[in-house]
Amino acid sequence: MRRTPPQPHEREAGFTLVEVLVAFAIVSLMSLTVIRLSGEMTGDGRRIAAAGLRLDEAEGIVLLRAAAGTLRAGLERGRFSDGQAWTLSVVDAGPVLGWRDLPPLWRVRLTLDGPDGRLVYATLIAGGLGGT
Repeated sequence: MRRTPPQPHEREAGFTLVEVLVAFAIVSLMSLTVIRLSGEMTGDGRRIAAAGLRLDEAEGIVLLRAAAGTLRAGLERGRFSDGQAWTLSVVDAGPVLGWRDLPPLWRVRLTLDGPDGRLVYATLIAGGLGGT
C-alpha cells in the first residue's frame, strides 16, 4: 500500500509561526502609537486648561481695576495663581488717535513676565468722565 500525499482539503488549516509573529509585531506597533498619542493629547488638554484659567484670571485682573476706578497709565506687575509672573500695561490711546479733551481710551495689555512677553489678554476700555 502506497501512501498518497495529502489532498488540499486534508491539510491542517492554520497560520505559520512567522505569520503569527508578524501579526503580533503589527499589533504591538499600533498599540505603542495609540499610547503615545493619548499621552500627547492628555498633555495638550492640560496646557489648554491652564491657558483658559490664565485668561480668566487676566480678564478678572483688568476688570477689577476698571470697576474700582484704579486703572491708570503705566505698568503693574503681579503673579497668577500658578505663580507665573504677569505685567499689566495701560496706555491712553486717545492722544495717539488725535482726541483732545475727551475721557481716556485705555489700551490694556496683560502679558506673561515683562511688557514684551507673550500676550495673555488685551482690550480697550473707555475711561469715565472723571478721568478714570
